[in-house]
Amino acid sequence: MGDRLRRARIAANFTSAAKGAERIGVAASTYRAHENGQNEFGADEAEAYGRAFGVRAGWLLTGEQPKERGATPEMGIAPAADPKLKAEVSHPVDVPAWPTRKIPVFGQAAGGADDDGRFILNGNKVADVLILPGLEDVKDAYAVYVYGTSMVPAFKPGATVYVDPSRPIVAGDDVVVQVKMDEHEPPYGFVKEFVARRGGKLVLLQHNPPEGQDKTLTFPLDRVVAVHKVVGNVPR
Repeated sequence: MGDRLRRARIAANFTSAAKGAERIGVAASTYRAHENGQNEFGADEAEAYGRAFGVRAGWLLTGEQPKERGATPEMGIAPAADPKLKAEVSHPVDVPAWPTRKIPVFGQAAGGADDDGRFILNGNKVADVLILPGLEDVKDAYAVYVYGTSMVPAFKPGATVYVDPSRPIVAGDDVVVQVKMDEHEPPYGFVKEFVARRGGKLVLLQHNPPEGQDKTLTFPLDRVVAVHKVVGNVPR
């Protein structure tokens, strides 16, 4: 269910879970829990998601294929019934072909590190993954794996998050942050929620901090190497 919901959102050109939640009018945490598979959703939610993303509720719930002649077979694209919805979801749309380009996955687990999701992010590639729709033309797009549980329910351990370094960042965006913690150690990466840059510090939010840590996490700006926007994710 969560995978079908994510595919429908991306096909409808909503590039992040937050934008999908805003489109529907639900809390971002509620939507993320449905999309990443933490919580299942019922018929009422499926109807609302289907109207917003232009797909059939039955397909979202069970993968049921449409029988109507001419309907898009994979996702059961259907006209939206609610006249208040925007024009881009008021008619059947074609489901874009999944891109074939691959991008690198950077980062590796940091042995013995705190359970705050940190990982070594020093430019070493650990894998290649297929790019998400909408990122095909982003030259420097990349991905990282999520370590630890500090961002549950937004991201579970093992999820793949996709990054567009060229996108502007605003409060509430999920980001990949590269921080030089010590001059004798490789830089670390963190997947967190961006709050602000203020008082010479980068302020981040973690949803499920490890014991002894606050939800708010700060780093001196002179230690921050990069802050890049997360534009999509695939659960493990």
